[in-house]
Amino acid sequence: MPEEPAARPQEPPAVRNYQAEKVKAAAAGQSVKSFRAGYAPPATAKSQLVAGPDGLPPLRLVPSNNGLDLALPDGELVDYKILALRHFQIFAFRVVGMGFYEDPEKPIKFRNGQRVQPVREPDNGHDANAVAIHAGRPAKKIGYVNKQRASWVARLLDSGQDLDGIIIQSKASSPRVLLTTPEMLAYLQRD
Repeated sequence: MPEEPAARPQEPPAVRNYQAEKVKAAAAGQSVKSFRAGYAPPATAKSQLVAGPDGLPPLRLVPSNNGLDLALPDGELVDYKILALRHFQIFAFRVVGMGFYEDPEKPIKFRNGQRVQPVREPDNGHDANAVAIHAGRPAKKIGYVNKQRASWVARLLDSGQDLDGIIIQSKASSPRVLLTTPEMLAYLQRD
């Protein structure tokens, strides 16, 4: 009598749910992380990120489960990784290198909406495009703009452009920061 093939062990519910999310996210052209966060699919966001007659994007900073997020007029959230944001001089990233500047005896407490300031470090021996991020009063270095965004930000600072920033996600060990022009930041924070 032939042996029946062994039944495959059933995957735990968490694995099945993740696989289902992965399929849905892929269909929307998103990562599972972006899909879970509730971000609009990239093609949708990109098609709506068109400057209005005033030259400004149809965006606003809104509170979300993630902290502060950029939202379109219909309320859909825009993933901070959308490259179209750079056309409006909006850069969002996790601060890197914090371990070198944080005092273990006095960990820095961040809050969403907290102001930060970019400081150009053209003589940095590790990266000619280095831009430090300073926070607190008195302001002290907390880390750096990541390499993917640093060249864009450094170019703007080197050209004399003022940039302001705020913390948009403070929950993680490394806060996520949004940098842009002072005018754009005021526009994004409008009521």
